[in-house]
Amino acid sequence: MDKKLISIFFLFIILVSVMVSYSYFNQSTTEEKQYDGSTETINDEDIVNEIDEIFLGEDDEIEIGEMV
Repeated sequence: MDKKLISIFFLFIILVSVMVSYSYFNQSTTEEKQYDGSTETINDEDIVNEIDEIFLGEDDEIEIGEMV
């Protein structure tokens, strides 16, 4: 009975260590992909302007009936 408990505990430790190492290596590659190396700072106004340009151009018009 003791050998079964020890082997289950040992397998549990191996499983946890594999999960932690996978999480660590997966997280570090994700962070590298998100950083593009740009030194330009982005503020809220830039984000709002970009969203406005995507959804509605300067010469596009929306009538009330189209919104409903």
